[in-house]
Amino acid sequence: MKREQASHAPGQGRNDRPSANRHAPHLVGWDAAWAARFRRWSRALGRLAIRWCSLWVNLTWLSYFPGHQHNVRRSRRVLRKVRGFKEPGAGARCLAYLRRIDPLLFEEVIMSALEDAGLFVLRSQHYGGDGGGDGVVWIPGRGWCSVLCNRFRGQVHAADVRAIAWALAKSGYDGGLLVHSCLCVTALHAQLDTARIALLGGDRLLRLIRERVLECRWPKAKARAAP
Repeated sequence: MKREQASHAPGQGRNDRPSANRHAPHLVGWDAAWAARFRRWSRALGRLAIRWCSLWVNLTWLSYFPGHQHNVRRSRRVLRKVRGFKEPGAGARCLAYLRRIDPLLFEEVIMSALEDAGLFVLRSQHYGGDGGGDGVVWIPGRGWCSVLCNRFRGQVHAADVRAIAWALAKSGYDGGLLVHSCLCVTALHAQLDTARIALLGGDRLLRLIRERVLECRWPKAKARAAP
């Protein structure tokens, strides 16, 4: 018995020989690198497929609205132009340019930027200017969100949020995405959370426009009681 126990002592047993797992860390690291690369390719291909599907659906959806189609084409030219700003202060120049363009064109620029970010959008067939949504976007994990584009003067006020929340309540969507090109005071964040409205402006708006990445100030979910 003593001889048998000694034969399986740590460092001397058959399963403890270092040569057996000598190359395991290298293989695991190599596999992990390819797995990460495959995930990046899959996400890129998925975003490309969603974008082309969104383009085709909206082309059909707006087939009887030549004015809307014209603004969509103009929005693509606007995006190419502002993405070409490379000099210092290009972000401020981009925001100033967006504030000068036509409000209806601004709406289409935002919808085209969301589409470029790999999100499925459905553009509005009407330019009502009645405070309603300017389109709809599907955001993974958030559902269908009504897009509301407003170029407020000065800053966003509580009355503006109440009007948008009222329009969102009538629409029945899962949430709202308020896109603005001005300031929004922190005191309004609680009101935005109650109305399920995500906020997109400033540097986050620039990142969507110039880098095709959507990062919003999402509404904070209500804390759930512990079971």
